[in-house]
Amino acid sequence: METPESIVEKARPFFLDYFQSLSEDLNLLATAPVECTFSDVTLMRGRDDVVPLFATDRSVAYAEEDSSGLGGLHLVFDVTTSIALAGMMMMTNEAVIQEKVSSRAYDEETHEGFREVSTQIITALNRRLEEKVAGGAHLFLDSSKYTDAGKLPPTLDMEATYLVASVEIQVAAFGNSMAYWLLSRKLAESILRTPIPGSKKEMAGADADVEEEEDEALPYTAPGELLAPQVVGSVRLVMTETPFTLKEEEKVMRGITAITQDGYRYIGIERKGVLIRVLSQSDIHQVMGPFYDSGTPTPRDKALHALPIGKLNAQQQLVKIASDGTINEAAELMQKHKLLALPVVSNRGTLRGFVPIHAVLDYFRRAGKK
Repeated sequence: METPESIVEKARPFFLDYFQSLSEDLNLLATAPVECTFSDVTLMRGRDDVVPLFATDRSVAYAEEDSSGLGGLHLVFDVTTSIALAGMMMMTNEAVIQEKVSSRAYDEETHEGFREVSTQIITALNRRLEEKVAGGAHLFLDSSKYTDAGKLPPTLDMEATYLVASVEIQVAAFGNSMAYWLLSRKLAESILRTPIPGSKKEMAGADADVEEEEDEALPYTAPGELLAPQVVGSVRLVMTETPFTLKEEEKVMRGITAITQDGYRYIGIERKGVLIRVLSQSDIHQVMGPFYDSGTPTPRDKALHALPIGKLNAQQQLVKIASDGTINEAAELMQKHKLLALPVVSNRGTLRGFVPIHAVLDYFRRAGKK
Protein backbone atom coordinates (compact mmCIF):
# COMPACT_ATOMS: atom_id res chain seq x y z
CA MET A 1 0.00 0.00 0.00
CA GLU A 2 1.09 3.58 -0.57
CA THR A 3 2.92 5.39 2.26
CA PRO A 4 2.19 9.14 2.59
CA GLU A 5 5.33 11.25 2.51
CA SER A 6 4.21 13.07 5.67
CA ILE A 7 4.48 9.81 7.62
CA VAL A 8 7.90 9.01 6.16
CA GLU A 9 9.16 12.48 7.12
CA LYS A 10 8.08 11.99 10.74
CA ALA A 11 9.23 8.37 11.01
CA ARG A 12 12.70 8.77 9.49
CA PRO A 13 14.32 10.93 12.23
CA PHE A 14 12.75 8.79 14.95
CA PHE A 15 14.13 5.52 13.58
CA LEU A 16 17.51 6.99 12.64
CA ASP A 17 18.02 8.04 16.25
CA TYR A 18 16.58 4.83 17.67
CA PHE A 19 18.72 2.46 15.58
CA GLN A 20 21.88 4.44 16.27
CA SER A 21 21.19 4.17 19.99
CA LEU A 22 20.33 0.47 19.62
CA SER A 23 23.69 -0.18 17.93
CA GLU A 24 25.45 1.37 20.92
CA ASP A 25 23.41 -0.73 23.38
CA LEU A 26 24.07 -3.99 21.54
CA ASN A 27 27.78 -3.25 21.24
CA LEU A 28 28.01 -2.96 25.01
CA LEU A 29 26.44 -6.39 25.46
CA ALA A 30 27.80 -8.38 22.51
CA THR A 31 31.33 -9.73 22.19
CA ALA A 32 31.80 -8.32 18.66
CA PRO A 33 30.73 -5.19 16.76
CA VAL A 34 27.05 -4.81 15.82
CA GLU A 35 25.76 -2.13 13.45
CA CYS A 36 22.08 -1.36 12.86
CA THR A 37 21.52 0.88 9.83
CA PHE A 38 18.03 2.23 9.20
CA SER A 39 16.94 1.70 5.59
CA ASP A 40 13.30 2.60 4.94
CA VAL A 41 9.81 2.88 6.40
CA THR A 42 6.58 1.80 4.70
CA LEU A 43 2.96 1.00 5.49
CA MET A 44 1.88 -2.60 4.91
CA ARG A 45 -1.43 -4.43 5.04
CA GLY A 46 -2.57 -7.77 3.67
CA ARG A 47 -0.80 -10.93 2.54
CA ASP A 48 0.65 -9.41 -0.64
CA ASP A 49 2.55 -6.85 1.46
CA VAL A 50 3.51 -8.94 4.48
CA VAL A 51 4.22 -12.47 3.20
CA PRO A 52 7.40 -11.46 1.27
CA LEU A 53 8.98 -10.55 4.62
CA PHE A 54 8.76 -14.25 5.54
CA ALA A 55 10.14 -15.71 2.29
CA THR A 56 12.90 -17.52 4.23
CA ASP A 57 13.01 -19.03 7.71
CA ARG A 58 12.82 -16.31 10.34
CA SER A 59 13.14 -15.63 14.05
CA VAL A 60 10.14 -13.61 15.20
CA ALA A 61 9.52 -11.88 18.52
CA TYR A 62 6.24 -10.23 19.49
CA ALA A 63 5.94 -7.53 22.16
CA GLU A 64 2.59 -6.16 23.32
CA GLU A 65 1.82 -2.71 24.68
CA ASP A 66 -0.10 -3.81 27.74
CA SER A 67 -1.15 -0.56 29.43
CA SER A 68 -2.87 1.61 26.82
CA GLY A 69 -4.15 -0.87 24.25
CA LEU A 70 -1.89 0.40 21.47
CA GLY A 71 -1.25 -3.01 19.92
CA GLY A 72 2.27 -4.30 19.62
CA LEU A 73 5.55 -4.80 17.78
CA HIS A 74 6.84 -7.72 15.70
CA LEU A 75 10.61 -8.15 15.27
CA VAL A 76 11.43 -10.20 12.17
CA PHE A 77 15.02 -11.42 11.73
CA ASP A 78 16.68 -13.62 9.18
CA VAL A 79 17.76 -16.75 11.04
CA THR A 80 21.46 -16.12 10.33
CA THR A 81 21.28 -12.71 12.02
CA SER A 82 19.48 -14.07 15.06
CA ILE A 83 22.01 -16.91 15.35
CA ALA A 84 24.93 -14.47 15.20
CA LEU A 85 23.40 -12.00 17.66
CA ALA A 86 22.30 -14.75 20.03
CA GLY A 87 25.76 -16.32 19.95
CA MET A 88 27.40 -12.99 20.78
CA MET A 89 24.98 -12.44 23.65
CA MET A 90 25.60 -15.96 25.01
CA MET A 91 29.39 -15.54 24.54
CA THR A 92 29.55 -18.58 22.28
CA ASN A 93 32.83 -19.41 20.56
CA GLU A 94 33.03 -17.60 17.18
CA ALA A 95 33.88 -20.78 15.28
CA VAL A 96 30.75 -22.42 16.68
CA ILE A 97 28.66 -19.37 15.73
CA GLN A 98 30.06 -19.43 12.19
CA GLU A 99 29.20 -23.11 11.84
CA LYS A 100 25.62 -22.46 13.00
CA VAL A 101 25.28 -19.45 10.69
CA SER A 102 26.49 -21.50 7.71
CA SER A 103 24.02 -24.30 8.40
CA ARG A 104 21.22 -21.97 9.65
CA ALA A 105 21.00 -24.18 12.73
CA TYR A 106 18.47 -22.64 15.13
CA ASP A 107 18.80 -24.63 18.38
CA GLU A 108 17.60 -24.12 21.95
CA GLU A 109 20.65 -22.03 22.90
CA THR A 110 19.96 -19.73 19.95
CA HIS A 111 16.34 -19.44 21.00
CA GLU A 112 17.31 -18.35 24.50
CA GLY A 113 19.85 -15.88 23.11
CA PHE A 114 17.29 -14.47 20.68
CA ARG A 115 14.89 -13.83 23.55
CA GLU A 116 17.64 -11.88 25.30
CA VAL A 117 18.38 -9.88 22.14
CA SER A 118 14.67 -9.15 21.73
CA THR A 119 14.45 -7.97 25.33
CA GLN A 120 17.30 -5.51 24.77
CA ILE A 121 15.71 -4.22 21.56
CA ILE A 122 12.38 -3.68 23.31
CA THR A 123 14.06 -2.01 26.29
CA ALA A 124 15.73 0.49 23.95
CA LEU A 125 12.39 1.25 22.29
CA ASN A 126 10.59 1.59 25.62
CA ARG A 127 12.89 4.47 26.58
CA ARG A 128 11.60 6.35 23.56
CA LEU A 129 7.98 5.44 24.16
CA GLU A 130 8.15 7.13 27.56
CA GLU A 131 9.22 10.33 25.79
CA LYS A 132 7.08 10.13 22.66
CA VAL A 133 3.74 8.64 23.72
CA ALA A 134 1.35 10.89 25.61
CA GLY A 135 0.72 9.33 29.02
CA GLY A 136 3.55 6.85 28.50
CA ALA A 137 3.53 3.34 27.09
CA HIS A 138 5.45 0.13 27.71
CA LEU A 139 6.06 -2.96 25.59
CA PHE A 140 6.35 -6.41 27.16
CA LEU A 141 7.93 -9.37 25.35
CA ASP A 142 5.06 -11.78 24.76
CA SER A 143 6.60 -14.52 22.61
CA SER A 144 9.54 -15.47 20.43
CA LYS A 145 9.66 -18.30 17.95
CA TYR A 146 11.22 -19.78 14.82
CA THR A 147 9.06 -19.73 11.67
CA ASP A 148 9.65 -21.79 8.55
CA ALA A 149 9.83 -20.09 5.17
CA GLY A 150 6.43 -18.88 4.01
CA LYS A 151 4.75 -19.29 7.40
CA LEU A 152 3.41 -16.38 9.43
CA PRO A 153 3.32 -16.07 13.23
CA PRO A 154 -0.20 -16.33 14.74
CA THR A 155 0.14 -12.86 16.28
CA LEU A 156 0.06 -11.18 12.83
CA ASP A 157 -3.30 -9.86 11.59
CA MET A 158 -3.55 -9.76 7.79
CA GLU A 159 -6.38 -7.22 7.98
CA ALA A 160 -4.38 -4.81 10.14
CA THR A 161 -2.13 -1.97 9.01
CA TYR A 162 1.52 -1.98 10.12
CA LEU A 163 4.23 0.66 9.98
CA VAL A 164 7.30 -1.33 8.91
CA ALA A 165 10.82 -0.08 9.55
CA SER A 166 13.55 -1.89 7.59
CA VAL A 167 17.04 -2.08 9.08
CA GLU A 168 20.27 -3.65 7.85
CA ILE A 169 22.07 -5.47 10.65
CA GLN A 170 25.76 -6.31 10.44
CA VAL A 171 27.16 -8.63 13.12
CA ALA A 172 30.97 -8.71 13.08
CA ALA A 173 32.21 -10.86 10.20
CA PHE A 174 29.07 -13.02 10.09
CA GLY A 175 27.46 -11.10 7.23
CA ASN A 176 24.56 -8.74 7.09
CA SER A 177 20.83 -9.01 6.36
CA MET A 178 17.62 -7.02 6.54
CA ALA A 179 15.42 -7.13 9.62
CA TYR A 180 11.98 -5.62 10.08
CA TRP A 181 10.17 -3.84 12.89
CA LEU A 182 6.37 -4.14 12.37
CA LEU A 183 4.55 -1.60 14.55
CA SER A 184 0.78 -1.70 14.96
CA ARG A 185 -1.03 1.31 13.49
CA LYS A 186 -2.10 2.68 16.88
CA LEU A 187 1.38 2.32 18.35
CA ALA A 188 2.93 4.06 15.34
CA GLU A 189 0.35 6.86 15.52
CA SER A 190 1.17 7.44 19.18
CA ILE A 191 4.91 7.59 18.51
CA LEU A 192 4.74 9.83 15.44
CA ARG A 193 1.76 11.84 16.72
CA THR A 194 0.17 11.85 13.29
CA PRO A 195 -2.82 9.97 11.82
CA ILE A 196 -2.01 6.81 9.87
CA PRO A 197 -4.47 5.53 7.26
CA GLY A 198 -5.98 2.14 7.92
CA SER A 199 -8.53 -0.22 6.44
CA LYS A 200 -12.23 0.70 6.45
CA LYS A 201 -12.70 -1.62 9.42
CA GLU A 202 -9.83 -0.03 11.36
CA MET A 203 -10.98 3.51 10.63
CA ALA A 204 -14.56 2.66 11.60
CA GLY A 205 -13.21 1.41 14.91
CA ALA A 206 -11.17 4.60 15.32
CA ASP A 207 -14.29 6.71 14.68
CA ALA A 208 -16.17 4.71 17.31
CA ASP A 209 -13.39 5.34 19.83
CA VAL A 210 -13.54 9.08 19.17
CA GLU A 211 -17.32 9.17 19.62
CA GLU A 212 -16.96 7.23 22.85
CA GLU A 213 -14.34 9.59 24.24
CA GLU A 214 -16.36 12.66 23.28
CA ASP A 215 -19.55 11.42 24.97
CA GLU A 216 -19.74 13.70 28.01
CA ALA A 217 -22.68 11.77 29.46
CA LEU A 218 -20.75 8.51 29.67
CA PRO A 219 -20.90 7.45 33.35
CA TYR A 220 -18.21 5.63 35.25
CA THR A 221 -17.83 3.85 38.55
CA ALA A 222 -15.53 4.89 41.34
CA PRO A 223 -12.96 2.33 42.54
CA GLY A 224 -14.50 -0.20 44.93
CA GLU A 225 -18.08 0.39 43.74
CA LEU A 226 -20.20 -2.10 41.81
CA LEU A 227 -19.82 -1.49 38.10
CA ALA A 228 -22.69 0.71 36.95
CA PRO A 229 -25.29 -1.15 34.81
CA GLN A 230 -25.85 1.93 32.64
CA VAL A 231 -22.31 1.81 31.22
CA VAL A 232 -22.61 0.88 27.56
CA GLY A 233 -20.23 -0.49 24.96
CA SER A 234 -19.92 -3.65 22.91
CA VAL A 235 -17.75 -6.40 24.36
CA ARG A 236 -16.07 -6.53 20.95
CA LEU A 237 -14.22 -3.30 21.86
CA VAL A 238 -12.23 -5.14 24.57
CA MET A 239 -11.95 -8.55 22.88
CA THR A 240 -8.19 -8.24 22.35
CA GLU A 241 -6.84 -11.78 22.84
CA THR A 242 -6.58 -13.90 19.67
CA PRO A 243 -8.96 -16.90 19.77
CA PHE A 244 -7.32 -20.33 19.64
CA THR A 245 -9.07 -23.67 20.09
CA LEU A 246 -8.19 -27.34 20.24
CA LYS A 247 -10.57 -30.26 19.90
CA GLU A 248 -11.02 -32.14 23.17
CA GLU A 249 -9.46 -35.28 21.70
CA GLU A 250 -6.20 -33.55 20.72
CA LYS A 251 -3.17 -34.27 22.90
CA VAL A 252 -1.96 -32.17 25.83
CA MET A 253 1.40 -31.77 24.04
CA ARG A 254 -0.35 -29.69 21.37
CA GLY A 255 -1.54 -27.32 24.10
CA ILE A 256 1.98 -27.07 25.51
CA THR A 257 3.27 -26.09 22.06
CA ALA A 258 0.51 -23.49 21.63
CA ILE A 259 1.45 -21.81 24.91
CA THR A 260 5.25 -22.11 24.87
CA GLN A 261 6.01 -21.70 21.17
CA ASP A 262 3.02 -20.13 19.44
CA GLY A 263 2.53 -17.47 22.10
CA TYR A 264 -1.14 -18.00 23.03
CA ARG A 265 -2.22 -17.08 26.56
CA TYR A 266 -5.51 -18.97 26.57
CA ILE A 267 -6.73 -22.11 24.82
CA GLY A 268 -10.38 -22.89 24.15
CA ILE A 269 -11.34 -26.57 24.25
CA GLU A 270 -14.15 -27.43 21.87
CA ARG A 271 -16.51 -30.32 21.28
CA LYS A 272 -18.11 -30.41 17.83
CA GLY A 273 -17.31 -26.74 17.35
CA VAL A 274 -18.75 -25.63 20.70
CA LEU A 275 -16.54 -24.23 23.49
CA ILE A 276 -16.67 -26.44 26.58
CA ARG A 277 -13.84 -25.03 28.73
CA VAL A 278 -10.77 -22.78 28.77
CA LEU A 279 -7.15 -23.49 29.72
CA SER A 280 -4.74 -20.73 30.69
CA GLN A 281 -0.96 -20.49 30.63
CA SER A 282 -0.86 -21.40 34.32
CA ASP A 283 -2.98 -24.53 33.70
CA ILE A 284 -0.54 -25.71 31.02
CA HIS A 285 2.51 -24.86 33.12
CA GLN A 286 1.15 -26.99 35.95
CA VAL A 287 0.96 -29.96 33.59
CA MET A 288 4.48 -29.24 32.31
CA GLY A 289 5.88 -29.29 35.85
CA PRO A 290 8.77 -27.27 37.30
CA PHE A 291 11.48 -29.33 35.60
CA TYR A 292 9.96 -29.41 32.11
CA ASP A 293 12.53 -29.48 29.29
CA SER A 294 15.41 -29.88 31.75
CA GLY A 295 16.20 -33.39 30.62
CA THR A 296 14.67 -36.63 29.37
CA PRO A 297 10.89 -36.74 30.01
CA THR A 298 9.88 -39.13 32.76
CA PRO A 299 7.27 -41.85 32.15
CA ARG A 300 4.81 -39.65 34.05
CA ASP A 301 5.58 -36.68 31.76
CA LYS A 302 5.07 -38.79 28.65
CA ALA A 303 1.75 -40.10 29.97
CA LEU A 304 0.49 -36.60 30.79
CA HIS A 305 1.58 -35.13 27.46
CA ALA A 306 -0.20 -37.94 25.56
CA LEU A 307 -3.52 -37.40 27.36
CA PRO A 308 -6.47 -35.92 25.44
CA ILE A 309 -6.48 -32.23 26.37
CA GLY A 310 -10.20 -32.47 27.13
CA LYS A 311 -9.28 -34.42 30.28
CA LEU A 312 -7.79 -31.28 31.87
CA ASN A 313 -10.01 -29.20 34.17
CA ALA A 314 -12.91 -31.50 33.37
CA GLN A 315 -14.96 -30.11 36.29
CA GLN A 316 -14.49 -26.49 35.27
CA GLN A 317 -17.61 -24.33 35.26
CA LEU A 318 -17.39 -22.46 31.96
CA VAL A 319 -18.14 -18.76 32.34
CA LYS A 320 -18.61 -17.00 29.00
CA ILE A 321 -20.27 -14.03 27.34
CA ALA A 322 -22.09 -13.74 24.02
CA SER A 323 -20.47 -11.70 21.24
CA ASP A 324 -23.39 -9.25 21.38
CA GLY A 325 -22.88 -8.67 25.11
CA THR A 326 -21.70 -5.44 26.72
CA ILE A 327 -18.47 -4.49 28.44
CA ASN A 328 -20.36 -3.95 31.67
CA GLU A 329 -21.74 -7.51 31.55
CA ALA A 330 -18.23 -8.81 30.95
CA ALA A 331 -16.86 -6.79 33.87
CA GLU A 332 -19.53 -8.08 36.26
CA LEU A 333 -18.88 -11.70 35.25
CA MET A 334 -15.13 -11.27 35.71
CA GLN A 335 -15.64 -9.59 39.08
CA LYS A 336 -18.09 -12.23 40.30
CA HIS A 337 -16.00 -15.23 39.23
CA LYS A 338 -12.56 -13.62 39.80
CA LEU A 339 -11.45 -14.17 36.20
CA LEU A 340 -8.40 -12.72 34.45
CA ALA A 341 -9.91 -13.39 31.02
CA LEU A 342 -13.41 -14.13 29.72
CA PRO A 343 -14.20 -16.10 26.55
CA VAL A 344 -16.54 -14.53 23.99
CA VAL A 345 -18.74 -16.94 22.02
CA SER A 346 -21.12 -16.78 19.07
CA ASN A 347 -24.80 -17.74 19.28
CA ARG A 348 -23.75 -21.27 18.36
CA GLY A 349 -21.17 -21.41 21.14
CA THR A 350 -18.09 -21.00 18.92
CA LEU A 351 -15.14 -19.17 20.47
CA ARG A 352 -14.70 -15.70 18.96
CA GLY A 353 -12.05 -14.24 21.27
CA PHE A 354 -11.06 -13.46 24.84
CA VAL A 355 -11.58 -10.36 26.95
CA PRO A 356 -8.57 -9.83 29.28
CA ILE A 357 -9.07 -7.96 32.53
CA HIS A 358 -6.57 -5.23 31.59
CA ALA A 359 -8.63 -4.31 28.50
CA VAL A 360 -11.78 -3.90 30.62
CA LEU A 361 -9.97 -1.82 33.22
CA ASP A 362 -8.50 0.37 30.50
CA TYR A 363 -11.97 0.96 29.03
CA PHE A 364 -13.35 2.13 32.37
CA ARG A 365 -10.22 4.19 33.03
CA ARG A 366 -10.79 6.10 29.80
CA ALA A 367 -14.47 6.47 30.62
CA GLY A 368 -13.53 7.77 34.05
CA LYS A 369 -11.62 10.68 32.53
CA LYS A 370 -15.00 12.20 31.69
